[in-house]
Parts: sequence; C-alpha cells; structure tokens
Amino acid sequence: MNDNNNGLAKAIEEIGAMALAGAAAQELEGTYHLVVPQDHKHIDLTAAIEKASDSPRRKTGTVHLSEISSFNVFVADQGESGNVYIYADPDARTLTAVLNDHVHGDEEAGWRDHRAIFQAELSREFNTWMRNNKVPMEQEAFAIFLEDNIADVVEPSGETLLQVALTLQAKTEVNFSSQRRLDNGQVQLAYSETIDARAAAGTIEIPREFAIGARLFKNGEGYKVRARLKYRLGGGKVKFWYELDRPETVIEDAFQAYINSARENGFTVLLGKP
Repeated sequence: MNDNNNGLAKAIEEIGAMALAGAAAQELEGTYHLVVPQDHKHIDLTAAIEKASDSPRRKTGTVHLSEISSFNVFVADQGESGNVYIYADPDARTLTAVLNDHVHGDEEAGWRDHRAIFQAELSREFNTWMRNNKVPMEQEAFAIFLEDNIADVVEPSGETLLQVALTLQAKTEVNFSSQRRLDNGQVQLAYSETIDARAAAGTIEIPREFAIGARLFKNGEGYKVRARLKYRLGGGKVKFWYELDRPETVIEDAFQAYINSARENGFTVLLGKP
C-alpha cells in the first residue's frame, strides 16, 4: 500500500513538474515562447518582453526620407558597407537601403527589417508641365497657363513668351485665317477683326519651340527641358498645346544622378526591388 502511495505521489510530482515546465517562458536564440497545455496554444512573448526592456534588442523599422543627402547621411550613420544593399527602382523612382541585409560574400543571414527609403517625387512646377503636356487648350486658357507658369520659361526669355500670352488674351474675338512659318523659326498667325465697325487685319508671331528650366524632383536640381509649341486652326479659332521633348528620358537621367550619389557614398547599389 505504501509502495502504491509512493508511486502515485511520484507520478503526481512528475506531472506537476511537466505542467510547470510547459507554463514557463522559454528562451530560444533570443526569442521567448510560452506553451500552454490547455488547447495546446503557442504564445510568442518576444515583443512584450522587449517592450518592457530599457531598449530594443536590435534596430528595426523603416524611415522615409525626401532628400537624397538626408538619405545618404542616414545610411552612412546606421549601416555598415558589408551588410547593406541599396535597391534602386527607376520605375517607382525609389532607393531602398536594407541596413541589416545578408552579409556580402558570407553565409551569415540578416533580418532585412531595418530600412531607409528615398522617394524621388516630381516637383510642383514640373508636375504641372507634365500634367498639361500634349493637352489642347482654347486660346485664352493657353494664354492664362503661360502667364501662370512663365517663371519656368528660360528660352526664349519669359518676357517674350509673356508678351505672346498677353496678345493671345487680347485677341480672343478675332478670326484666324492662316499661318506661315518664318525664317527666324517662329510661326505667324494671320487674323482679322472688326473695330468700331471697321475691318482690320493683323498677325501674331509665336515661337515654334521654347524651353523650361525647373526642378524635376522636390529638393532636387534644376534641369532644362525643351518643348515644341503646337497649334491647330479651325473655324476661325485656334487651339494651342505643347509637347515636352522626351521628358521620361530627362527624369531617368535625373534619377540616375541619385543612384550615382548613393554609390559614391560607399554602398553597393543594385537595380531592382528588395
């Protein structure tokens, strides 16, 4: 009888020890786990325990930066060249630095969850020109557009194109009849109008080409982008629009300058997505 009691007590003790062991938090390579016997649930306590600590166990998170120099400073401060890769995506115009990537030329793996992202966003002024590119406008609307954005025009001078805009605004009630290309590269539009019951005729000269000088990206450098001035006569009225000369190529070149800057900062830059 005593042997049976001793055996039962020992079994109860072993079961109790197993239950206590299952209910205790277990550390495994820097992570903490709790296995609860009831319903066999698994609870990860890593985040809760780390949150209660004075500081995180390691660096994580993503920082978004809007200036290439700020991006370069942050990456240089937070990363080591041996375990940092920067991924350049020209389509999205982003640079993503993975500051704890897999170690270069080694089998050591990185968590890849500490990142810095630079997004090259179009500037307000260049976005305006891109948004209205190849969009036909009525004479007055086009004149107002030129007047509102004349500060970006560098060739011919802003004053020259502004005078064209003001003339177009003043001649909205005329009847345009013909056009002629001049030797100086401009186009001459002929019109007729009635003033005080008398017929009058005149011409307006407009440039066939012009150039804007503007920042392509926010906080970026200025670029010169050429444009062709287009028009269409019909029913005595004229519509205007402009066509930027390969703006996508200019944007690619400007973004390539950011890629070069990141490489000059001493880090490996790869084309692609992380």
